[in-house]
Amino acid sequence: MPDTESLTATTTREEAPRTASRVRPEKPPSRGWIPGEWGIWVFILTDFSVFGGYFGTFLVLRGRQPGVFRAGSQALSPTHGAVNTVFMLTASLCVALAIRSVREGRVLTAQKLLVGAGLCGAAFIVNKPIEWAGELAAGHGPHQSDFFQLYYLLTGIHLLHVIVAMLVVALLWRKVRKVQVAPTALQARYLENGASFWHLVDLIWMVLFALFYLVR
Repeated sequence: MPDTESLTATTTREEAPRTASRVRPEKPPSRGWIPGEWGIWVFILTDFSVFGGYFGTFLVLRGRQPGVFRAGSQALSPTHGAVNTVFMLTASLCVALAIRSVREGRVLTAQKLLVGAGLCGAAFIVNKPIEWAGELAAGHGPHQSDFFQLYYLLTGIHLLHVIVAMLVVALLWRKVRKVQVAPTALQARYLENGASFWHLVDLIWMVLFALFYLVR
């Protein structure tokens, strides 16, 4: 008859790795790892390509009407633009840190960071219409020039992206709440997909900020 002690020891040794694997936070592979799924990247590249067409149109028209575009850029509020940029960058930082935190098993920290990202996104959503109101009050409507037509069109489309990104952050927060110790592979991909979309929205704003506020 097998020795009971040896059987117990063997069972303990076999179960220990399985237990450890259940509580060890999941980390991405060190090589050949792309966050999210290929579908989200197809969407991101397609969406950014559409904006790329608008960016190209902006540059072509600016080359034809340098004075009009220079005057339009000078009419915009650099303070509003800079503040919105801080909101977007801070939100992206919070999202990135939240994904890292949940992978490391710090679920509560991840939830707080996602709340921070949501607050920054909400601040952007509030600040942008305030800026538009100021521009319209000063007589800078979309009818004034090609510059302002593109300005209201592109910043308006971007604002819709921010609103969608806010919904995504809310879904991420709910998903993080369901994480026990570490995210499953499916949960990790879901979180990475949402984070990738938010970073797309941030990247689009950075290009818009450079074109409308910085290029003179």
